[in-house]
Amino acid sequence: MEFELKNWLVRFKLFATNRFALFIFGTLIGSLLTIGLTRYPLDLASFLPAAGEERQKVELDFKFSPIELPENARIQARRKSFLKPGARVDLLKSYERSGQYLSMISAILEEYSLPNHLVCLPILESRYLTQSRSSAGAVGLWQLMPGTASEFGLKYNRWVDERRDPEKSTIVAAEYLRYLYDRFGNWDLALAAYNCGPAQLKRVMRREKTNDFWQLRRLPRETRNFVPNFYAILDILINHEKYGIRLPDLNKPVDYETIDIKATFSVDQIARLANVSPAIIKKFNPALLGNLAPSGTYPIRVPMGVKDQFLEQYEKNPLDRVEITYASHKVRRGDTLVKIANRYGTTVHAIMADNNLRSARWIKAGMKLRIAQVTVTKASVPDSALVAIAAQDNASEKDKLKFVYRVERDGLSLKTLQRYYAVSSEEIIAWNPGLQPDNLQQGDELRIFKSLKNVGLHRTRRGDSLWKLARRYSTTVGSLKRWNQLRGSRIYPGRNLIVSLTRP
Repeated sequence: MEFELKNWLVRFKLFATNRFALFIFGTLIGSLLTIGLTRYPLDLASFLPAAGEERQKVELDFKFSPIELPENARIQARRKSFLKPGARVDLLKSYERSGQYLSMISAILEEYSLPNHLVCLPILESRYLTQSRSSAGAVGLWQLMPGTASEFGLKYNRWVDERRDPEKSTIVAAEYLRYLYDRFGNWDLALAAYNCGPAQLKRVMRREKTNDFWQLRRLPRETRNFVPNFYAILDILINHEKYGIRLPDLNKPVDYETIDIKATFSVDQIARLANVSPAIIKKFNPALLGNLAPSGTYPIRVPMGVKDQFLEQYEKNPLDRVEITYASHKVRRGDTLVKIANRYGTTVHAIMADNNLRSARWIKAGMKLRIAQVTVTKASVPDSALVAIAAQDNASEKDKLKFVYRVERDGLSLKTLQRYYAVSSEEIIAWNPGLQPDNLQQGDELRIFKSLKNVGLHRTRRGDSLWKLARRYSTTVGSLKRWNQLRGSRIYPGRNLIVSLTRP
């Protein structure tokens, strides 16, 4: 026995002094760790509070609606996978993050008459990370592709990517899911179409001559797993006690107010006048791709209570204005994007983004390129648009527009009306004495008032439609009908339509 032990010690010393053997051993251990982390990824950053922000937890009034979940071997296998230690930690961290947007998302789903179980879809898609991006180019909480985003009116350019905007992307996702459900008739197929696209799903259904998702065999592997994954996650969160899981407290909801900025300013400038860090401005505005907020009345979101500070400081210390102009460059023989970028003092990436180029090699003689040029003009007086905003905020609210909302279904939540009209539940209760907010019945009529300064109008022209206006003003057809008390979708030229309602 002693001889064998000495033998092993000698072998270990020889191994430890052999550099090649150590290299092979280290590579093997590194590979095993990589496989483990890839299979069970952990969002390590989410365990830490954001810079300058304390981690807060709150109880949200959210409950899943009753649902009869499907059960089969594929769902069981995916559930078993999510219950493994690494995947379970990641799932619970995603659920914890959902608290930032849960109230907003559930209200939008209710507006589109969608089941509130779909709040779990961003857990599967993005783990509730607004900056999430897939290898296929899908972005944001709902992992929207560029084509879908463009079709439903989201801006996607060099300056902003509204797929990263939690509220705007949720509205688009709700419209898309509503369309898919109406087209396919059940949630198994609608979810599959959300993942692989309705055209591809239709082709597979025609080839296999079935509309039963669980019988389809020629779908992409990701789509075949996508639907069972969703049901597995939903089952774990609804029946967490059954699986011995204690759900964590949800993160605090993101609450904000907006400042409409017509000029182009940098994030650093806005942060300085708002007396917050640039990281906070970026956190509240995840759609911003760079350090500039684009011009054209772009709404900048800031934490509650910060807007007054910004406007007060702006009047005293107006910002330097950033002017963005575009030059036209005709490509000559021998031109490269590097040469063009150096000539105009910009970057190759900026030129590619402004001209929707997928490759730096995709230019040829005779082609015209848009080249952005940025100049800074020192401010001498405050921007008239922002001064006007400040004046409006301090003006007495005499002129108000009255809305009468007829409750469409029993049990409607005041949170939904808050979203419909950009008001608070306290205001709704004050305008409607005797209102029982927890017992709204179909047919009840509620009075809601909006100051005219918080109402956006559009004078209709020939060729306008509710769908076009909804895309132009980043709203929904349902909201346009509600605000203007329209029963149908037909509109006539020369009429003033309400196209936006903002908070005071």
